[in-house]
Amino acid sequence: MPRLNRIAAIAGGAAALLAAGLGTAALIRFPGDTPSGPRSFDAITVASEPTPVLPLTEAEILELLDRSPEYGALADPGRRAGCLAALGYPAATRVLGARELAVNGRPAIVLLLPGAAPGTVIALAVAPNCSSADTGLLADTSVRRP
Repeated sequence: MPRLNRIAAIAGGAAALLAAGLGTAALIRFPGDTPSGPRSFDAITVASEPTPVLPLTEAEILELLDRSPEYGALADPGRRAGCLAALGYPAATRVLGARELAVNGRPAIVLLLPGAAPGTVIALAVAPNCSSADTGLLADTSVRRP
C-alpha cells in the first residue's frame, strides 16, 4: 500500500505543476482586461453640486452684529446648543448674531460666532434642522472686524 500512496502523491503533484504551468502560460500569452462587474458601471456619473458660498458680503455679515438675532428654527436655546456642539463649539458659545436666508436655494440660518483669533467673526450657514445629530452645515466663512 505505501507504494500506491507514493505513486498517487507523485501523480497529484505532477498534475498540480502542469495546471499551474498551463495557467501561467495562458495568462502570459493572452493578457487582457477582464471586467470585474456589470458594464453598466461605466455609464454611472455623479452630478456635482456647486460649492456652497455664503451669499453675504463681509459688510453684510458685520451688520448682523448690530441687529437682534433672527434664529428662526433655532430659537430654542437647547436646540441651538445642540447644533453648536455638533459643529464643534461649546454649547455655551455666545451667538453674536443670526439671520435666516437661502444658500444655493436651500433655507439656512447664519450664526455669527466669535472667531479663534481676536477681532474675527465666524459665520456659519446651517440648515434649519441643525441638531446635535446633524449639523447641516452649508457654508462657512471668517471675517475680520474693523
